[in-house]
Amino acid sequence: MTAKTDTAPIRQELEQVAQPSAQRSIVDLIRRNKPELEKLLGPSLTVEQFETAAMTYLRMNPKLVDCNPYSIVGGLRLGAQLGLSLGPLGHFYLVPHKQEAVFILGYRGMVELAYRSGKVKRVQAAVVRDGDEFDFRLGTRAQLDHVPYGPPGEREWVAVYAVAELTTGGKPFEVLYPEDVEARRKRSAAAKLSTGPWVTDTESMWRKSAVRQLQRWLPQTPESAKATAQDESIAAPDEDDVQEVDDDDAA
Repeated sequence: MTAKTDTAPIRQELEQVAQPSAQRSIVDLIRRNKPELEKLLGPSLTVEQFETAAMTYLRMNPKLVDCNPYSIVGGLRLGAQLGLSLGPLGHFYLVPHKQEAVFILGYRGMVELAYRSGKVKRVQAAVVRDGDEFDFRLGTRAQLDHVPYGPPGEREWVAVYAVAELTTGGKPFEVLYPEDVEARRKRSAAAKLSTGPWVTDTESMWRKSAVRQLQRWLPQTPESAKATAQDESIAAPDEDDVQEVDDDDAA
């Protein structure tokens, strides 16, 4: 019987050779900082999963390759420190802007961090469309009801809300109207990005606006506070903190 050979290292080497030089430099920089990423990630996500997601994200967003590699690694390190995943889960994004990678927290990342406080049982955010049954009241008998009319289709968006259920029994919620969301979008640094999530994931950003408004009623942790503070910023570390790529390796 012929012994099976592990071809993964060979495939990885061939993939690297096929990559453009700039992309190989970024890939090498990420891999050289793998031990630091591993320390930051902790038990919530393996460094292999995180690296695979990062590589896939770079391939799907080729304009990032032209960005300052330190800003890319800085964004990845911040995501790793928060235990958030880059990619389909939408925990956070890296968006190119003036040759820098901007860290943008996704609404799912906000929700994930809220759950980790251990004091939040449920968080929901949804867009209300024209034709839906929607009603809410404030005060001592606060209540929110939303009955979707049917498939979203092309119906106009008339509001967005976020509601949470806390372990204490509280059920805080926030409702925003289109003009509220637009005001937040105009104040957002991400709105200035031609390829940012306000363009590619508009509904998610509406939900994020509602969840961010809701955060004032949610239990906060150091991680959620850090994520909010560094949202829509360039999280580039000092160059001394990053393991360099040798010119021979990047060629």
